[in-house]
Amino acid sequence: MSNSFLRAPAAAPASDWLSVVIPAAEPDGAVLRVDQDHPFFFDHPLDHVPGMLLVTGLLDLARAAAGARPGGHGVRLSLRFRRMCELDGPVTLRAEPVQDGRRDTFAVAAAQHGAPVCAGTIELIPADGDPPGAAGQGTSVPGGDVPVTPIAQELVHRSDVWNVVVGEPVVTRERYEAALVSPPAGHFLLRHGAERYAAEEIVEAGRQLVTAAMHGAHRRPRDTAMLWLSVSADLPAPAHRSVPLALRWEITPPRGGRAHFDLTLLAGGRPAGSLYYTTRCMSPVGYARFRANGGDA
Repeated sequence: MSNSFLRAPAAAPASDWLSVVIPAAEPDGAVLRVDQDHPFFFDHPLDHVPGMLLVTGLLDLARAAAGARPGGHGVRLSLRFRRMCELDGPVTLRAEPVQDGRRDTFAVAAAQHGAPVCAGTIELIPADGDPPGAAGQGTSVPGGDVPVTPIAQELVHRSDVWNVVVGEPVVTRERYEAALVSPPAGHFLLRHGAERYAAEEIVEAGRQLVTAAMHGAHRRPRDTAMLWLSVSADLPAPAHRSVPLALRWEITPPRGGRAHFDLTLLAGGRPAGSLYYTTRCMSPVGYARFRANGGDA
């Protein structure tokens, strides 16, 4: 498996891959950078802008609007995906302060061709004291001396093994539990610094565990398309990588073609945050029909 994420694109220097937003004239607006050669977001062919890129862009814009350091805040977000975001036109992003007394809370939206594709809220939460694993507690990898085996990339819909950020889950009749796997040096998800986990890294790890659970616990075929309908997260200030992080899912059955995944984030074995995904699953034939009908969620 090649380390494709380390190759610089032909059209731009590698440093340009670190930012996914291009500031617009308005202080609370931006344009999403959709680079189909990006080795993380497009590590396999897609016919749409991935939801993870929309989440990352809106997080970046909210941070910029708040003047916040990417690694200095916890994050609460709630986003709904209203329709597929296409590859044939620009994607505009907005982050406007919410006037409800909460500091650093923004109503965010991504739009394309004049219609919203994703909208919700993002709140940046100042750290209350030192986050878990403050400086001086070492730099060991998550899991300490116990090696974490990454899950097979095809189970999480990744082509490049270096884009896998969750380990093989421990599965019982009641739950799935999987440790996070830190990306290698130079990876996009380490753009805020290699010492601490990033919010988007944890959201992606959740997406990967949900995808694996769709195939495992819900017994969906390998060619099933899984689309996000919504994602919510309540994540603490970024922990140091000396603290092992894991995700736990108490198994719940699907509801027809839709499923809800309520994940608990564990830091050092203790609950520290949560993620919630609502998804829609379709066969290849159903997905083709969905795309032909306009891709409304």
